[in-house]
Amino acid sequence: MSSKVGNKRWKITLLLTACYMVLYMDRSCMSMAGPSMMKYFGWTATQFGLVSTAFFIGYACTQIPGGWLADRFGGSKVVMFGAIWWSVFVFLTPYGATLGLMLLIRIAMGWGEGVSLPAMSTIIAQWIPKKESGLAWGLSIMGVSLGIGLAMPISAWIIRTWSWQTVFYSFSFLAPIWVIIWWKLGKDKPEDQPGVSKEEIKYIRADQGVQVDDSGKVVNLTSRDIFSTVSVWTGAISFFCTNYLFYLFMTWLPTYFVKGKGFAMSTSALYTMMPYIVATFTYPFGGWLADQAAKKFGHNMGRKLFPLIGMVGAGILLIFGTQASNPISAVALISASNGVLCLTMGGYYSMPIIFSPKNAGKITGLYATCATIGGITAPLITGVVVDTRGYNYALYLGAAISILGAIILLTSQVRPIAPISERGYKSKDITG
Repeated sequence: MSSKVGNKRWKITLLLTACYMVLYMDRSCMSMAGPSMMKYFGWTATQFGLVSTAFFIGYACTQIPGGWLADRFGGSKVVMFGAIWWSVFVFLTPYGATLGLMLLIRIAMGWGEGVSLPAMSTIIAQWIPKKESGLAWGLSIMGVSLGIGLAMPISAWIIRTWSWQTVFYSFSFLAPIWVIIWWKLGKDKPEDQPGVSKEEIKYIRADQGVQVDDSGKVVNLTSRDIFSTVSVWTGAISFFCTNYLFYLFMTWLPTYFVKGKGFAMSTSALYTMMPYIVATFTYPFGGWLADQAAKKFGHNMGRKLFPLIGMVGAGILLIFGTQASNPISAVALISASNGVLCLTMGGYYSMPIIFSPKNAGKITGLYATCATIGGITAPLITGVVVDTRGYNYALYLGAAISILGAIILLTSQVRPIAPISERGYKSKDITG
């Protein structure tokens, strides 16, 4: 690639990484505060699972609408509004004096975070050529592990030094700071960004292409075209399975290390960081691998290959981790499980751009909604299983669901969506 092309698209990607980092710091501080909150409010494991689930109920409600709004009006407005909204309810979390009020606060916080992922997908679809989409997504969602990894020790220190309430008060100011930075430095598309070279815009647009049918006519997809495509749904359902295990880790791992393994809070915070330190490297690496596999095998097999390997590997490693008698071995195996699970994400999130770049927000909204159903079910089901059968059985269930997701993904065909009227023919992409 010529040096004249420039790298503004990667600077935008890093700003989105920072957004993900803040989003997950605000989201995951609840899991570190969990043991203290359970003691303070007298919650059972099932009740804490319900509180954790409440966030994802709100989160699920705004995913598809957020994608539609972002595709129509631009991702920047949507993600900035969402960031301010969710920050208000992070601040209000300690005021959830009753279980019912806490549930309402967490649902409202979920509304704000729910619009953010599809909005960021719309921005990436505008800024990144298809051949770099896996790496761009891998770098962006690296903010997930950075956010969770930072939130764990910082939250533990704040709780130990002040109180669990202070965690929420202090974290609530992070997203407004990001909004100011994005407002100054970020734009929806490269044509609106000062300092972007014409060569870089041409480079980006050359590999996004226009979807056309066999007669050369431009394909304009409707929502019915998109949501009647079986492969869009099988990919999204498979993504639910991946995220069931992901959110099990995020919401229950600190409590598992404290109550299931008997670690002290400070030790738990250190050990809980390890899976996310590993994931910080596997997120972008998995995205790069997805791009390389797509070049070698085509988008269909290439975008699925490492999600398949990652989901099966994560399930197997987790089963071994639950059986480890040595604490260090258990942490190492569970960290490896989360690491290979996160290897899948770059491949998954690059799929909507292949299905339809113009509608990437909507499709990502569907993927994210199914992922969020994993976030709704995993904390609650895990709490129920912990109360009735113990921690190991809850982790076995997560491992089994991850492996099931790989089986479902095998049935998905990752290729440009054809309109219903053209389903008897093949649509194609003029960029190949």
